[in-house]
Amino acid sequence: MKKLLILFLLASVMLSMCSGCTVEKTVESAQAVTVLKVIKPNYISDFTQNIAEFNEANPDIQVKFIDAPTSTEKRHQLYVSALSGKDSSIDIYWINDEWTKEFAEQKYIKALDGEILLDNSRYIIDAQERFSVNDSFYAMPVGMDTDVIFYRSDKIHNVPETWDGIINLCRNSDFGLPIKLGLTTSDIQDMMYNIIEIKEAMGISYAETLNLYKEFIEEYKDIENYTDTIAAFKIGSAAMLMGNSSLWKKLNGDTSAVKGNIMVASLPNKNQFVRSYALAINSNSKNQEAAIRFLDFMNGKEQQRRLSRDTSLIPIIRELYDDEMILDANPHVKGIKQSVQNSSSFATVSINGENLKKLEEALIKFFNNEETSMNTGKIFEDLMQ
Repeated sequence: MKKLLILFLLASVMLSMCSGCTVEKTVESAQAVTVLKVIKPNYISDFTQNIAEFNEANPDIQVKFIDAPTSTEKRHQLYVSALSGKDSSIDIYWINDEWTKEFAEQKYIKALDGEILLDNSRYIIDAQERFSVNDSFYAMPVGMDTDVIFYRSDKIHNVPETWDGIINLCRNSDFGLPIKLGLTTSDIQDMMYNIIEIKEAMGISYAETLNLYKEFIEEYKDIENYTDTIAAFKIGSAAMLMGNSSLWKKLNGDTSAVKGNIMVASLPNKNQFVRSYALAINSNSKNQEAAIRFLDFMNGKEQQRRLSRDTSLIPIIRELYDDEMILDANPHVKGIKQSVQNSSSFATVSINGENLKKLEEALIKFFNNEETSMNTGKIFEDLMQ
């Protein structure tokens, strides 16, 4: 009996030691997996199919998404705060093309020369120009976005091809639903870009443009508590919305009251602004080798094809504008191809630092009826020179 008890105790110890080994091996195995953190705007959905395929091919890397604010201005502030503080917790940043020069000169992001192949000939815009600084390439292009007009096809049969025509339609609709252009005031930078686009297209002054803008946004009494025109359009209480083309999936989703009754028209702009997006590697990342492998993977045509389908981003690869899978998911893509080809980057009118603060203060006062369009327009003119 005593012998049996000793054997039982020995067996228990061996089992315990074996269990300890298993835990140790599990820890070692977990430590061998690199967690790669990618920060992106929260309106860009997680491209899960791409990630699943990447993880299968790279079992030693786990990709984790971190959502950043929708607002261009707030996202830029968040990025700069982290990168200037040499934070290493985020490995890959989803950036706007107008930030490339600033981030490269501040050494926030890693040059990709010799790491990732940039074949500029396959892109519909000059990606080399948008994501290179001093002949070095800093970010891998993944897609684009631009403002379009979404409209209710059951209410509006044709959108006029001039801003004068659109304004007349907004003022004189007779079918009950308000036609308010969703020129969002929730993001000061994007609002300024809207104003610049409309001014250039119509050939009018900044003061006149500001008055139009104020007339056609949904609510402007309190810029801090701006009514969401996207939600208003989605629930069927508005007939027209000006917004990013990537809103297509959200506006035409299963929870949308207007699903199946949405069409897209290009803006009647002489000079269309198109924002390009890219993935850039944090210079302070401790996982740069893994980050390069992920960027190289996302550089593939098939990955970008899926990304465009799943996020409603405009493809940056020219060949994908005739892709049936993309057009089935985002039928508006083909119709805006021409305006994309002849587009400009927001980098040409990028406003940051003290100038941005001055414009922001002036616009808030204007929209809260504390300043005139003439004075606010003069501030625009002075800062845009």
